[in-house]
Amino acid sequence: METDNKTQRQAVSYHSSLRSGATLLSRRLFPSCRTFILRQPRSDPDIATQLDRMLTIIDVLEAASLRVGPGNNLPDHYAVLQLKPSDTNTRNRDFVRQRFKKLVRQLDPNKNKFPLTEEALMRVREAWQILSDPVQLARYEHEIRGEAEVEVVSPASFWTMCPYCWYLHEYEKKYQDCTLRCGNCQRTFHGAPVKPPEPESMVEGKEQYYCYHMSLPLRYPVDENCSFEFGGNAGRKMRIKTVANRSRVKGFVVPDSESESDPEMEVEL
Repeated sequence: METDNKTQRQAVSYHSSLRSGATLLSRRLFPSCRTFILRQPRSDPDIATQLDRMLTIIDVLEAASLRVGPGNNLPDHYAVLQLKPSDTNTRNRDFVRQRFKKLVRQLDPNKNKFPLTEEALMRVREAWQILSDPVQLARYEHEIRGEAEVEVVSPASFWTMCPYCWYLHEYEKKYQDCTLRCGNCQRTFHGAPVKPPEPESMVEGKEQYYCYHMSLPLRYPVDENCSFEFGGNAGRKMRIKTVANRSRVKGFVVPDSESESDPEMEVEL
């Protein structure tokens, strides 16, 4: 009874002709609800959009009920995000992100007022958390195949950032929390570990990463004859200068006794 009352309260957020489908959805009668959706006319764009939202909820929750693995006790995260394990693109984080964003837009609780929307969105987020993380994805695939879990070896290096010039540096692990000298501004700073750059920001085949910055030189009035009005001779324009596709070379720091070369330099592409 409580579920029916909740469905009636939510019905004001979608077309009245879809109340029967919303009731079937709230009772988890997914096959019947899917049949109801397929029989509805789509001449009205608003109704067609709402039908697609209902269909997304059904697809996600049905996929979330699937189980994989040797004992059929693991959720099928691939099916939730509408991916296939055999699809090589699932290794591409951007491709997985596109699937995730598409489902999130369809399951936005601010727009999708149908029952079970929040539950479906939670399942999508759980699948994204596993498939977007390389470590968790590798562990998940080993569990699906029934293989022993591979021990994750801690990296031999860490990333840190100079607080003065914002340069990212990668050093050997033994220099973590030591006092380091920035290869760019030559200032000393504490080598606290930070999150490494995203894989897509790394230059393929090189020990470099892309960085982007923008400078905004502003002009202001210096006498009574100047103003901020746009246009005319008295106007002052704001120029925007962008510098993109710059790459910085990263390298491991080495003791002075071994080398005195600068561990990092900047290269213009």
